[in-house]
Amino acid sequence: MNPCKLKEPKVINNALLEKCVQEQGPKGEAGRLAQIEKVPLEEVPQIRLEFLNILRIDHLWVLTSLTKLNLNNNLIEKIENLETLVHLVELNLSFNKISKIENLDELANLEKLSFYDNEIEVLENMDFLTKLTVFSIGRNKIAELENVLYLRQFSNLKCLNMVQNPCSETEDFRLFIAAFLPHLVYYEYKLIYDMERELGQEIFGLFLNDDDGKHLLLIEDAKDFYDEYEEQFLALCMQIFENGQEQYRLRTDEIDQFMKCVEDAQTSNQQESIKHMEVFIEQKAEVFYKIKGIQKLLNNNEITYEEFIDKCDVLVLEYDKLLHDIWKALMKLELELYEQMEEVNQTFEQSITELVNQFIESSQGYFSQIRDLEVSYAENIGDLALKFQTNATLSEEIVVPEILKPIMSDKDALHNSLATSHDVHMQIIDAREDTLSGNARDWLEDLIDNLMKNEVKRNRGKILEINHFLDIQREEFDDLNAEYAPEPEEVASAD
Repeated sequence: MNPCKLKEPKVINNALLEKCVQEQGPKGEAGRLAQIEKVPLEEVPQIRLEFLNILRIDHLWVLTSLTKLNLNNNLIEKIENLETLVHLVELNLSFNKISKIENLDELANLEKLSFYDNEIEVLENMDFLTKLTVFSIGRNKIAELENVLYLRQFSNLKCLNMVQNPCSETEDFRLFIAAFLPHLVYYEYKLIYDMERELGQEIFGLFLNDDDGKHLLLIEDAKDFYDEYEEQFLALCMQIFENGQEQYRLRTDEIDQFMKCVEDAQTSNQQESIKHMEVFIEQKAEVFYKIKGIQKLLNNNEITYEEFIDKCDVLVLEYDKLLHDIWKALMKLELELYEQMEEVNQTFEQSITELVNQFIESSQGYFSQIRDLEVSYAENIGDLALKFQTNATLSEEIVVPEILKPIMSDKDALHNSLATSHDVHMQIIDAREDTLSGNARDWLEDLIDNLMKNEVKRNRGKILEINHFLDIQREEFDDLNAEYAPEPEEVASAD
């Protein structure tokens, strides 16, 4: 066989489909039986048509039950002829030559979709894919950030990969994704942290309610000031994020140590309780054996009924003492554990509070630097804008963009716009700091509150457990007495 023939372009037909179904079907005896019976194409649930140099999607209408289709690593240029595959859940068209997303309207059940390594420039024509959960569009030609905003409509989208697209090469693209796709959980298969989402909203929300600030960027050289400002702003935000991650690790270690201490204390206490209960069970068995023994003596007329009652009264007192002793022992252990937990909780509360305060104080230092950065940026933009306004007034050759004319109409208007823009930025920064500090304090308050509630709940549950155990022991003793203690009439008739 000519090896070059293996690389010749192929078309999809029944023969190819049947061959792939057979090759990808069960092996061994099950495979032999499947080959004899020949599974109908309309019942095939999944198929891989990979590395076959397929030029065109065709002849798949026969696979009406298909839920998973792999067409990766082929020569496909156009998405077509998929409209009958209405049950499709997973579609892989990676490593092809597709330049446009189209003809997917009928695939409403699609959950996983991959166009990795194609030639797509625009995200479009996916509006009906409301169940889309995982989407890979890495290594394509997507350049505009507006394409990310297109994905906001997919509320079920949890995992996205846009690596090695022109739009994703910037350092802060991950934060952009985190800010504008709130439902997303993973980007490039890495978890998106809440801190990343908040930082992204902070960075890209600076000009969200600041139209004048956006318009001032139209002034020549203003974009250079902003790019420098954004770079330094991002660096400080990343320091806040990294500090938060480090502090989170410290808090997690502290919590792990605390939980181990609690677990060790509870385990030790439980083991002591079990020892006491095992001793009680042995002593209880002796009392029950004695009761059965004196009943046998009575039945054999070896003792009188009065003697029987006297002996039973002694055993009742003995058993009551056993119950009282085990109750005291178990309650003492529980009281010791409760007091130990109070002490441990107080120590832990002090340690975790100190860690949270350290995090808040260090974050406040970074926010102070961000405010200084904003002040510097506002001064630079202000000087540049005043210079531009002066030059525009003196020279008719300087063209003022139409959208800037209201701002540049006079000095008061410009000063007001600059002040408003600066105030908006400061308010966002202040709000972000308040949110971060508030969230940290709320987390601490909830943690401590839950510690107290959980310990009280555990203590009450343990006391109920002890009392329930004793109630069962009393009931068993009463049942034994009722079973073995004869009525006086029975004894009299026996006499």
